[in-house]
Amino acid sequence: MVDSRRLLILSLTILDLFITSAFGVFLVNAFQNAAYAALLAGDCDDCGFNDLGKLLFGGLVLALLVGVAASLLWRRQKENDSKSDFVSIRSEFQKPDR
Repeated sequence: MVDSRRLLILSLTILDLFITSAFGVFLVNAFQNAAYAALLAGDCDDCGFNDLGKLLFGGLVLALLVGVAASLLWRRQKENDSKSDFVSIRSEFQKPDR
């Protein structure tokens, strides 16, 4: 049975190895950039608490427009792919069995 103290030390060691790896540094950097972008987007001097409804409604409308546009593009791509000619690798003529 593994002692809980050893399990904690092992977990922290694995976390340390992951964070110091190149992929871990990339993820931490991406999270930091996203946090800075959220702070920058939220810093609006002209916006007060009264404008929150307008901002939420504008975000909802923008999300709906992006969703509809993505759906239309996906459907158009799907229709274009179905019109392509199908090429079979099977021969129509079978050799007679000997």
